[in-house]
Formats: sequence, C-alpha cells, structure tokens
Amino acid sequence: MTLQEFKKDYYCKLDVTNDNYTVTISTTAIRSKGNQIVDGVKTNYNIQETSDWINDSHSPISINQWDWQKLLDQTKRFHLDYFAQRALIADFYPLNIDENPDIDIYYK
Repeated sequence: MTLQEFKKDYYCKLDVTNDNYTVTISTTAIRSKGNQIVDGVKTNYNIQETSDWINDSHSPISINQWDWQKLLDQTKRFHLDYFAQRALIADFYPLNIDENPDIDIYYK
C-alpha cells in the first residue's frame, strides 16, 4: 500500500484517558468507507513513574528534555509506525520527524 492510498482510504482516531493512576493513549485505524475499525494500538503510562522520568529528564546532564506533550506526540508516532509496518505502507516512516514533521494530518 502506498502512503497516498492509506491517506485516501484510512484515518486514525486518538483517544487519551486518565484514571488518576494511568494515562492510556489509544490509536485506532479506521477505514473511511463505512467507518470500520481495522486495527488499534494502546499504550499505558503510570502517571507517577512517568512524571518522575519526565522530571529527571530536566537535569543538567540530560540530553533530551521531555514533557507530557512531547511524550504524547512520540506515542502517536510509535502508533503510526506500528500501523505502517502492519499494513506494509511503502516508504512511510512516521518516526522520522524530518520527513514527517506533522503527523496530525493522519488523525481525525
């Protein structure tokens, strides 16, 4: 499948939930024709552990600093990469920020 075919025939839906202990980020791939769910992926983050990790990333010796928005954006990229591999989308590398700076175009 080409990226153009994927963009024409499918879209992704993002759902973020927070139960005060866990943040769950779910992405569902949906076929545009008939709004049929074809695949999905879910990532859970323990809020306390992840907050500690984010805070630690702001130390003077850290190479990359993280925040919740950056974590959400990277998770969305991981989810798209999962779909790209499962659907065999040719030449689509969502983890490459230089080639795909705006991944929100794949989400509705």
